Amino acid sequence: MHNNQIKHVIITENPENISYKSENSIVITPEKYIADESANSIVRKDTSLRIINLCQDYSYLSKGYYCSLMAEARGQRCIPSVDNIITMNWTRLSKDLKEELNALLARHYKEKLDAEIAKTFLFIFGRSEEPKLEFLSRRIFDALRFPLLSVEIKYNGNSWVVGKIEAVSLKNLPIQKLPIFEQALEAYTGKAWNAAKKKVSEKFWLGILHNPKEIMPPSNKGALNNFLCIAKKKNVFAELITKEDISSLLEYDALLIRETTAIDHHTYRFAHKAENEGIPVIDDTASIVRCSNKVFLYETMVAKNINVPKTWLVDSKAMKKMIQDNPEETFILKVPDGSFSKGVVKICSSAEDRHAAQNLFKRSNLLLMQEFMPSDYDWRIGVLGGEPLFACRYFMADGHWQIYNHNAKTKSKKSGNHETVALPEVPNAVIQTAIKATKPMGNGLYGVDLKENDQGVFVIEVNDNPNIDKGIEDQIEGNEIYARIIDHLGALVEA
Repeated sequence: MHNNQIKHVIITENPENISYKSENSIVITPEKYIADESANSIVRKDTSLRIINLCQDYSYLSKGYYCSLMAEARGQRCIPSVDNIITMNWTRLSKDLKEELNALLARHYKEKLDAEIAKTFLFIFGRSEEPKLEFLSRRIFDALRFPLLSVEIKYNGNSWVVGKIEAVSLKNLPIQKLPIFEQALEAYTGKAWNAAKKKVSEKFWLGILHNPKEIMPPSNKGALNNFLCIAKKKNVFAELITKEDISSLLEYDALLIRETTAIDHHTYRFAHKAENEGIPVIDDTASIVRCSNKVFLYETMVAKNINVPKTWLVDSKAMKKMIQDNPEETFILKVPDGSFSKGVVKICSSAEDRHAAQNLFKRSNLLLMQEFMPSDYDWRIGVLGGEPLFACRYFMADGHWQIYNHNAKTKSKKSGNHETVALPEVPNAVIQTAIKATKPMGNGLYGVDLKENDQGVFVIEVNDNPNIDKGIEDQIEGNEIYARIIDHLGALVEA
């Protein structure tokens, strides 16, 4: 939080309609926001401010339009944005969005038809006066970003569908609706999160994205609790969120993704949305894209003169020829975007191995084929912002050549043991290679897998979403791991 403590600027022609007071927010008129030219004015100079534009009129070249336009010019986040205003004023809802909204209604709104075949509801900051339509209000707010909306749903003879969606002026809000508006505004600006007796405001607000149903999450429950506890000690408000909370993302100053990431996935959409809103995020979209594809990783490592196993990009025909030309050799075949040892097989000239390889080609036209480097363990070096964070040895699963054996019949044999190592005890070549490997990926949080043998240190993978589990990666560094990650995000918030 900045020293001035102001986080939200609420713009309205009717300040008297907003009764609550908050040290984090100020309420001003559009004239004050537009015309304030004071050199020291935080309203004009502070790019971290969030602008809530509640003007009566958003039409083109109106004061409401200019407030959003000037917020954009000043580098401040604003709802609604100019793009949102233009979309609402001059275009209809996209066909795809309307189909999505109607599908949501069909799935979640099961109300029986009564005398009213059309109903209109008030949606405020993504919250609905009708709890049964909360799912719809959040999705519409996520798409359109208007503070107050009037949304019609109507029965078309078969199902409920979305009708008119219109912006609502605070001036025209019925007086009996003002308490609902106050509650939604307090929740959106964060006032509802702060206990009345709290004497010190949080430094920043952190959302931790997780999936409580994920089978192999990057952080176990103990680690997630540690993030929350350490954040609290550092006077940072942190809470766990899920994919259902994407419409509330703007309520946070920073985002930490503790769910396995992928490009065609809601984790990527969270990261993308955070970046568009100026919210620091681990993992960022560039890291997700670069680390998720082993072809990119291989080409990058070669370009940077970093040791990697000999690798070939092959189609099915090229793979067969490689095996035929090297009948005594063993190779590793990888799907470019696999994770947790999935989409990876060891092959030689046996018919069984070739069959397993053909199954991988059903997932990708091109595969990575690498020389096989047997070892008892892989190094995993955690790197945060270009500095080592933790070090572990991950041993191969019992009787298997990988750390994970997804075909094992017993839980104890599905993964190998681990050994956490103090950073000063890790060979310097391993640490330096890991750091060097992360530099082309970005400045976030990474887990670098390496093999060490008499030929040197070789990078196997750079992961953008490394495991941080209580009792494993934190076994030696302890709470310092969680503290450093929170501090790193805090520094990005303040930057």
